[in-house]
Amino acid sequence: MKKLALVFCFILSYTLLYASSQDGSSTDELDKLIEKRDLYIQQKEDRINSLKKELSKLSDNTEKLEYYNSLFNEYKSYKYDSAYVYAHKCLDIAYLLKDSCKIIDAKEHIAFCYLSSGLFKEASDIINSVDINNACEDVKKNYYTLLARLYFDMADYNNVEPFKSQYISEGNRYCDSAIVYTPQNSPELWSIKGLKLMQLRDFNGAIDMFLPLAESSKGVDDHTYAIAASSLGFIYEELRDKQKAIHYMIEASIGDIKSATKETVALRNLANLLYETGDVHKANKYVRLAMEDANLYNARHRKISISSILPIIEKERFEMVEKQRNILIGSVLIISLLFLLLLGTTIIIYKQVKKLRLARHTIQEQNKKLLSTNSKLMEANKIKDEYITQSIYGDSEYIDRIEHIYKIVNRKIVARQYEDIRSFLKESDLRKERENMYSSFDQTFLKLFPDFVEEYKKLFLADDILDMDISKGLTPEIRIFALIRLGIHDSERIAKFLNYSVNTINTYKTKVKNKSIIANELFEQKIMEIKTVQTN
Repeated sequence: MKKLALVFCFILSYTLLYASSQDGSSTDELDKLIEKRDLYIQQKEDRINSLKKELSKLSDNTEKLEYYNSLFNEYKSYKYDSAYVYAHKCLDIAYLLKDSCKIIDAKEHIAFCYLSSGLFKEASDIINSVDINNACEDVKKNYYTLLARLYFDMADYNNVEPFKSQYISEGNRYCDSAIVYTPQNSPELWSIKGLKLMQLRDFNGAIDMFLPLAESSKGVDDHTYAIAASSLGFIYEELRDKQKAIHYMIEASIGDIKSATKETVALRNLANLLYETGDVHKANKYVRLAMEDANLYNARHRKISISSILPIIEKERFEMVEKQRNILIGSVLIISLLFLLLLGTTIIIYKQVKKLRLARHTIQEQNKKLLSTNSKLMEANKIKDEYITQSIYGDSEYIDRIEHIYKIVNRKIVARQYEDIRSFLKESDLRKERENMYSSFDQTFLKLFPDFVEEYKKLFLADDILDMDISKGLTPEIRIFALIRLGIHDSERIAKFLNYSVNTINTYKTKVKNKSIIANELFEQKIMEIKTVQTN
């Protein structure tokens, strides 16, 4: 039974371990943040509502433009439609202010919206319509950075040669232009340089650029941190270091959640990496979340990219679930069979134990009966021995007396002394002989049952005990029950021995039982329970 229980536990443990073996511990922090992502979204909504509330109080266009820019920055990686609305509001105010730099900046906002939504042609058209010759350096930096991103995104989207190489080459050229207008030792400079080196496949150089941004001690915002971590994840994936690639994609996803960024590729790439490592459950979870983000932001090219991997992961997940289900069904069947076997064994053992208990009980009862029988036999043997001895001596004495009488009578007959014979016979007292017989019986009985009288008295009230004087021998009533204790229950036999009528014997018995404190039907049983003297 112990072995069956161990097998049962092993199969159950194996099933549970198999079902949970795919869950990695490295994604625990990400999973916790996913559970709380509504909190970060609410924080962003609170900032947006606060900006809108302050904006409603303004009348100055310059101040309004500042708030429109702030709202655009809040929405640009969060909601495409709202970002697009505020980008156009920025453009409208910029035209009213007739500020060329602000007009270009607003158009860059619109181009960013098109680019993030996958509308590459529209983004290219509006960027190419901008004249930046007289623009300020910050606007030029944003302009060239936007163009670099446009070509790099087109290279990722159109992964076909020779177009891919041409797009990368153009993107790197615009990176060089953006670097010229970017402040030295700034996070933006490291990001642009890292982006260029990554496209040139100088991965070690790119790591040197992105790694400082991915260190929390640098104090960059969550969105910048997420971009750097996502880039490092891509680099390590290219270097076939999946452990580090997964680590940085997790960090990027964490940064995206904290910054409420919906225009992102980190979760999608993480899902793909986890799928390749066999963690289909987590891959399916993250790719679905990535699709939710893409739908919320309305990024067309992101949705297309995710749609290409989602069915594959879903199919694999279904097959895995089906496999686990089959294993579980098999395990349940085995466990059920083992349980039935265990149950059957238990029932058999129970029946055997029950039989053993019954047999033990029967043996105990038989032993009790045997002990009782042995006790009775020993008692009977003792009584028999005692009375045989008494009978031998009694008969011997009786024969001696008869012989003596015979001799005297014979002598008197020979001498023809008939009157002397009559006189001699009158002198012979039969009652005295009978009393001698009773006295001999009493002595023998009390020798066998020395406690009989005391035990007998316990069956009566104290007042009734006074009538039981045995100083001259047993009373007729006690003698009747003494004979019963010896096993003589027949009233006729008792009557012959005591020289009474049967009716007299029965009357005595009834009278005694009525005086007793014991029920009449139990009285003789109590008499039989009085023990004889113990023998070894």
